[in-house]
Amino acid sequence: MEGSDEIKSFFWIGTFMMMFLAFILLFMVSFYQRHFAKMKQKETELLLKTALESEKQERQRIAKDLHDSVQSDLSAIRNYFLLLSRKIRDSQNQILLEEMKIALEQTIENTRLISYKLMPPLLENGGFVMAVQDYFETLSKSSDKNFALKEYLEDFVVSTAIAYELFRIVQEFTSNMLKHGTISECNLFIYETIEGISLELVDDGVSFDFKSSYAQSKGSGLQNIQSRLSSIGAKLVQREVTSGNHFVIYLPKEI
Repeated sequence: MEGSDEIKSFFWIGTFMMMFLAFILLFMVSFYQRHFAKMKQKETELLLKTALESEKQERQRIAKDLHDSVQSDLSAIRNYFLLLSRKIRDSQNQILLEEMKIALEQTIENTRLISYKLMPPLLENGGFVMAVQDYFETLSKSSDKNFALKEYLEDFVVSTAIAYELFRIVQEFTSNMLKHGTISECNLFIYETIEGISLELVDDGVSFDFKSSYAQSKGSGLQNIQSRLSSIGAKLVQREVTSGNHFVIYLPKEI
């Protein structure tokens, strides 16, 4: 009986040890999987921030080149046209020069708008609110739609990096509205909550579901919005409305 009891004891002790070792092994595998997932997430976030920063610097460079070089050259050519038009008296050539002048003026204006869209000068000097107000005024004039900013804060101050990403998010949304939404009005509301700052973007255009559109999207617009939201730790929520679209961007206080 004693030999039998010893065998049973060894059996249960061995079983317990095997189960304990299996549990330790499973715990280690689970721990390293979570650690690996966190490392991959940090690596992805770092790559995303690096890519967005590189894009920002490239936009700044191109905008500066357009403003300082291309626009200056075009303005110089315009001055030559003015001098030339004073010397030519022939009516037919005068008409041709006038048409060329109009085309040149349009090219100068288009170059200015491209430079502005790449890097709004007010963004760094005046901040997010001033840059968006100026951007909305430009959009309203060029598109014949009503874009308005309604701020319910005494002072909305964020870092230049955050302001840049928020501006690009608003820009992507408004570009999408004008391209696909057939809107007539868009309002951006900024106000403070207990958790942080909320930015509500409301339009009366064609309704769409952001999540499903993002999942099916082959373009870069919606993907850019999601990437920029992730880079600044912001959250996007789409509210249900009977018509149009209503998006809320939640910006935590700590950023």
